[in-house]
Amino acid sequence: MHSRVREWPYPVNGITVPTNAPALLWPGTNGKEMVKPMESGSTVTEDPNIGNVRYKVMLASDKNFNNDLLSSSEQRWAVYPLHQALKPGKWYWKYGYALKGSNQWAWSAVYDFVVDAKYANEKVSPPISEVLKRNEGSHPLLWGMNRIGEDFYRNNLDNPEAKKFIVFAEKLMLAPLPTEKPQRIIDTTGKTPLEKKIIIERMYHGFGDAVGNPVRNLCIAYQLTKDKRFILDAKRRALNIANMNPDGLATGDDFTSGAVLEALGWFYDAGYDFLTLQEKEQFKNSITIRAKRIYNHLPNRFELHVSDNHVWQITLRNLAIATVAVINDVPEAKEWLTYMYEVWSARFPVLGTTDGGWHEGNGYFRVNFKSIIYLSQMFGDFSGVDYFKLPWMQNLPYYMLYTHPNGAATTAIGDMWENVPYIVKGEAWFADALTYRMNNPYLNDYVNGIKRDHPDYFHGTDDYLFFRLLNYKPKRELPVSSPNQLPKTRKFADVGVVAIHENLAEANKSISSYLFSSPFGSSGHGHASQNAFTINFKGEVLFGGTGYYSNFSDKHNLLYYRTSKAYNTILADSLNQKIGEEGYGWIPRAISGQRIQYALGDASNAYGEIKSDFWLNRFQQINLTPNKANGYGESGVTLYRRHLLQLDGGYIILYDELEANKPVKWTTQFHCPYYTIEGTNAANANQQNFTVKTDLGNVKASVFANTSLKMNIHNKFFEPAVNWNKVTNDEGQIKDFKDQWHAGITSEAKQKFRYLTIIQVKNGKTEVIKTLSNKKGLTHIQVGDWDIQAQLDGEKTAALQVLGKEAKSLFNYGNLPILFQGKAYKSKIAGSSLLLEMEGSKLNKQEAIDELPDVAKYDQN
Repeated sequence: MHSRVREWPYPVNGITVPTNAPALLWPGTNGKEMVKPMESGSTVTEDPNIGNVRYKVMLASDKNFNNDLLSSSEQRWAVYPLHQALKPGKWYWKYGYALKGSNQWAWSAVYDFVVDAKYANEKVSPPISEVLKRNEGSHPLLWGMNRIGEDFYRNNLDNPEAKKFIVFAEKLMLAPLPTEKPQRIIDTTGKTPLEKKIIIERMYHGFGDAVGNPVRNLCIAYQLTKDKRFILDAKRRALNIANMNPDGLATGDDFTSGAVLEALGWFYDAGYDFLTLQEKEQFKNSITIRAKRIYNHLPNRFELHVSDNHVWQITLRNLAIATVAVINDVPEAKEWLTYMYEVWSARFPVLGTTDGGWHEGNGYFRVNFKSIIYLSQMFGDFSGVDYFKLPWMQNLPYYMLYTHPNGAATTAIGDMWENVPYIVKGEAWFADALTYRMNNPYLNDYVNGIKRDHPDYFHGTDDYLFFRLLNYKPKRELPVSSPNQLPKTRKFADVGVVAIHENLAEANKSISSYLFSSPFGSSGHGHASQNAFTINFKGEVLFGGTGYYSNFSDKHNLLYYRTSKAYNTILADSLNQKIGEEGYGWIPRAISGQRIQYALGDASNAYGEIKSDFWLNRFQQINLTPNKANGYGESGVTLYRRHLLQLDGGYIILYDELEANKPVKWTTQFHCPYYTIEGTNAANANQQNFTVKTDLGNVKASVFANTSLKMNIHNKFFEPAVNWNKVTNDEGQIKDFKDQWHAGITSEAKQKFRYLTIIQVKNGKTEVIKTLSNKKGLTHIQVGDWDIQAQLDGEKTAALQVLGKEAKSLFNYGNLPILFQGKAYKSKIAGSSLLLEMEGSKLNKQEAIDELPDVAKYDQN
């Protein structure tokens, strides 16, 4: 659904776009073929012809391009956001390309789309000409300080946080000038050349921030006080880093060089009047060298990628700040800013659309936080558009609240989730920063809870301090609302997450479950975890992803940590889902009830051989082959739909519909990152049971099928976890890669197959599961108050029905007769999921059918 590099134009085929001014996007070319994928974080353009291509766009209200014609000037990039509202109706467009210096233009086919009249009054971002005009004038330009500087100074005179920061800045001036040396020493003895390269980069990781942040902070202190001591010390430090070798180990990679670039931009802008002509030239030259290093490999490449992580996470912000600082002094800077503004307008948020979610999970979402905050502020200053009011931004607080409740564990998915099982400082600061620009009472309550539980997180010198100073108000009255007023279940369809909570306000005392199936596939820092589930209890992860992030693509990562083997999903003939955007899933349905919560995931397109050149190259780099011996290959899976229900009383129900184009052995997996799994006896070979040994309560899982099952419980990874890179946790301690427990339950080889799983999570004893009948594949069992029927014969129509007699609730999927509270019911739509619940004397009826995510409706990315 999201190609790694754009393969098709948008908008096309007469779709109705969800705006009055869509961004036009198309596949890039080098003049002969489409732009190909490139190494993540690379700073060198692989194909020299990519930078020699020029594009033009034509748009009109008739297919002959005579009426309401809009025509772009030549540009180097393959996006064209429309900065003017279009009249309602059908529109036609096409794009052309030519090589630099050539007048031979090749034109695309003509595409069309429709603008709905309901978007007629929607506010539109201004053209780049207005943005550039706003950046004219004298220094300081950043954050509009040449206009708001005096107000900023006066507004913060009595700000307690500003006063505290000034004391911090006084101490900062006493620190010695930094030298170009490693932040830490790591032994490289016996490592491969690639491992040595990675380790050396790690030794200098954070150097750019360490030397750059003091410069920024001293500039802020000067703007808060007008005390020249601060800006003169900032100058001393800025000159020191301006003299550092841009090709050296200390500041040569994209992150360290980007941080230095940002710091140089901060000082050049804020301290411009304190520089001699010679010093100004030195700063401009240093900024230009480092800025070009980032910018030169962006046009006709970066905007085409689903997400070039390093740029979106950090270096785009670094470049934007430095660019504004020299916008009127370095001729190329206007092109740099034009490009960034156009791509931001067309692509943000890059790993989400409107639902507020972020594809890669919370471990790496936080790496994007500073850029989300400061680029939204910066581009908002330029354009007058309040980016904090975008639909994605407005839904973001709910994503944070549902996927990482205060006092409770996170979703346990994606790269480095294990570093943030609980809310860490960066997440706390980010959530707090959002309250300065959003009026959301649930967000305010969330932040209040974090501040109550973690007062040590808030010292006033964090990376969001300047944002708070920019938006400071002496008396902020923030209304709060309890999350108990929110639905228990929320679907984030665009990133493929359903979050279910027994008690969202007290997630640290109750049960939470999550189902994942991402339209983004396993791109970037995401994992091949389609239709995986996580279960948290009393704020701790019971079932979740396992393994450890030691490197983006080392042996443990590629053979276990980012694979389906590490997650609570299903293997086919012991083979993983494919890594890459091609191995995607989606969330067709979710229902939030009072006593029954429901989600459906579809991972039918997740399996098969790895197709992504990017990931195949990653295997090749460490001399691995993604073959069947290593857990990869064509398994023939054609259908995998997983139904998850969370029932009152401490029950999770899974019902899996599985099909392949040949008989395969299906393995349903259960992983406990922190607890031990022990097998228990079952009534017959068609059932397997195990318990989880935990001090939280009693946890038992029972798995049912229509054929005999075999269970394997162990505490070993498919590929051992070795912390060869000396990865540290958030407190700077080297992580201990401990063994974790796993259970795999495998079927006989079947082309069509079903699993029914019942997981009990109890404070007290678990219930005995009573088998009422098992006829013709229809299993009828009872546990506690819940009566469960499931069709386990893969040759028959799938069906699942769950009835709570005392709970007065019924869920139905399939063709079983529906009898509820003495009355017969029928689904209005064949194949739907139906929930019936009595609330007093009133019947609450909800029926769900498949609903596509936005990318399948609109293809916004």
